[in-house]
Amino acid sequence: MQEEEGGTVRDRLASLRRHGAELEADGVPFPTEQVGRTVDELLDGGSEEKAAQVLKRGETLLAVAARDWAWIKQSLERADELRALATEIGLDVGHLDTRVGNPRAELKGAPLSAGSLSRAAASASLAVAVLSDAIPKHCVEEGQKLGGTIRTARNRGEDVASAVREFSLLLAAIQDQHPVAMSRALIATRHAVARIPRAPTMGALPNEEEEEILVEARNLARRLHRIKGRARNAQSAARLMTQVRAALSEDRRFGTPEEEIEALWSEVDRLTRERARSAGEDPLPGEAGAPEGTPDEGAAPDLASPEADGPPVDRPRPRGRP
Repeated sequence: MQEEEGGTVRDRLASLRRHGAELEADGVPFPTEQVGRTVDELLDGGSEEKAAQVLKRGETLLAVAARDWAWIKQSLERADELRALATEIGLDVGHLDTRVGNPRAELKGAPLSAGSLSRAAASASLAVAVLSDAIPKHCVEEGQKLGGTIRTARNRGEDVASAVREFSLLLAAIQDQHPVAMSRALIATRHAVARIPRAPTMGALPNEEEEEILVEARNLARRLHRIKGRARNAQSAARLMTQVRAALSEDRRFGTPEEEIEALWSEVDRLTRERARSAGEDPLPGEAGAPEGTPDEGAAPDLASPEADGPPVDRPRPRGRP
């Protein structure tokens, strides 16, 4: 009787192993080997009754898994597909894992039971709902950016026919509210936009040219300080600086930075001479009519010379020479 019962248990165990392996191949984490090893150990130890009980629980679990796996599998596959699409279009799925979890990973990580199958099904359904809502929103946001890029390129004179065609398909998919179609259309539009030539960028100035421009700018600043030092008072200095700033801010174009600097200097010199003539002052050293080698008493030192290390000192100019 015991041999017959043991033989029956072993026959049932062989059937469980066969169907359990089929479920495992389909993605169900069924504990086929664990149940089979436990039943074999009990049978070898002479505990046929306990072996039959373990086998019975395994058969019950197998029946529940085989019954529910068809629709659970569909939910998991849908969640996996949407998750892959979200990753492909650049949507961050990290917060989704925190919110709804990973249904397939949770199913494989926990011991298989009727409860774990129910939790996996609920988690998969929630993941599908969340992703089905997040993917369209992301596609709309990205579509707006791509539309702006296409419009800018078109205004620049680029050929955007291919990008416009793909963008039209994206708009149609957004109107249909189909997440998969939207994702595919978004990816195609990105590829089309990436093929549009980019706007040319201004090249960086060579280091030597940058240094030369900085030196010229410093010299110009020193000359402006020098002009300010020749003013009779704060009011005349303010008027003079206002005129200089107005001259410097005029929208002019020159061939090279050196020519522009020279033109600005000429404008400053002209304003200085006009100001000196209108105020009846003596001309600056170096100007027509100025005595050679005799600087004005009230004039600030030439800051462009090596002897002038610090900023010029504003001092009132005497009314006349002794």
